[in-house]
Amino acid sequence: MKRSLSFLKNYIDKERVKTNIKGPISVINNDYNFVLDNIESKSGIYIFVSKKHKFVYPKGNSSVIYIGKASNLKRRIKEHLNNLSKVSPKEFWVYNRYNYMKMEGGFEIYYLTTIKNENPKYMESRAIEDFYDSFFAIPVGNGAFSFR
Repeated sequence: MKRSLSFLKNYIDKERVKTNIKGPISVINNDYNFVLDNIESKSGIYIFVSKKHKFVYPKGNSSVIYIGKASNLKRRIKEHLNNLSKVSPKEFWVYNRYNYMKMEGGFEIYYLTTIKNENPKYMESRAIEDFYDSFFAIPVGNGAFSFR
């Protein structure tokens, strides 16, 4: 597991993270078909991670750009990738997560599917909460309303 995802071990069982987190799926040069072929159509959480850049937080640095949830991971990530290719430079300030995703070096996608009756919104809230506990901030691409 990538070191930048170590904050997940606070909430999710270490063995589950080690064996069930999928990725990295690298996105370089807008090769979206390759990405979508490697993502399951299940519910869960997904994490966008910069390949080259680390962002400064009050309690350390992290390359995590965004943490999200989905009832269908493949469909939701496809929506993000479509938005990424359509956002104009004038709109970058509104959609800052896409600005970070377009940075030099590309980004990677990690995801974790739900088990049994697990709720993706609860998983997302816990992952963001654990990120906050580790860095005293939420990821750069998440808005204030992502938390809870």
